[in-house]
Amino acid sequence: MSALELLGIAIAGGLGATVRFLVGVLAGERPVRATVAVNLAASLIAGFCASLLPLDETWRAILVTGFCGGLSTYSAFATQAVQQLERRRAGHAFATIAVTLVGGALAAAVGLLLGAMLVPAVAI
Repeated sequence: MSALELLGIAIAGGLGATVRFLVGVLAGERPVRATVAVNLAASLIAGFCASLLPLDETWRAILVTGFCGGLSTYSAFATQAVQQLERRRAGHAFATIAVTLVGGALAAAVGLLLGAMLVPAVAI
């Protein structure tokens, strides 16, 4: 991996983190919804990129590791779920966990499928 590739990953990660921050600002008093939204979006984008760019490891690293890694946030998700439990909001905590984990897997699967559908069109 070259220094230029590492720089690309760092810039993409910064962009992803900036988008995540702005989504949080837009969510206002609903930070859990913002966290779930960015995690689902990152899963969808990562699945799409992983499927669409199977042979180009550099772009895959920049987009999946960099941008999607900066966009998604496991630490905020875990902290918010525990805080919901501490506030005796077990139903909300369970929903947050279920939507993030199951929804993230489904979003990644949809992204993989969409990317796979476009690969033949790109190759032509």
